Amino acid sequence: MISMNEWYKFVGLAIVLYVILCLILKSYSYQKKVVENMTSTSTSKDSISGVVSSNSDVIGDALLISKYRSDYEDTIINLEKAVGLGLLSEVINNAETISKDPVSTDSITAINNINSLRTFRESLNTSMIILDKN
Repeated sequence: MISMNEWYKFVGLAIVLYVILCLILKSYSYQKKVVENMTSTSTSKDSISGVVSSNSDVIGDALLISKYRSDYEDTIINLEKAVGLGLLSEVINNAETISKDPVSTDSITAINNINSLRTFRESLNTSMIILDKN
């Protein structure tokens, strides 16, 4: 026969599992709604281009590019300099570790950091090009 303590443990465990299951199903339902909202649009296919252009104008207006262009350019230039120096520092500081064992965990971490800095630097260059076009 099951003692009362064991019975309470089973009931408590069942309640906890039920709550966890409800939370998982609720988050799945929420995620499904988000995905559906991202994929469905009420805009007709003929006017999508105009809506996208209008949305782009709203973002551009919020940035006030004509007023703050030189500040944005200075920020991007300074960030590019800092990231470039950080990239150089990472390469120099991790050269011995990487050359010793290129597939070690430390080497892979260093390589990923270097590649992330390179990617971010490319993003800064792309940002400058976009700023120049506007």
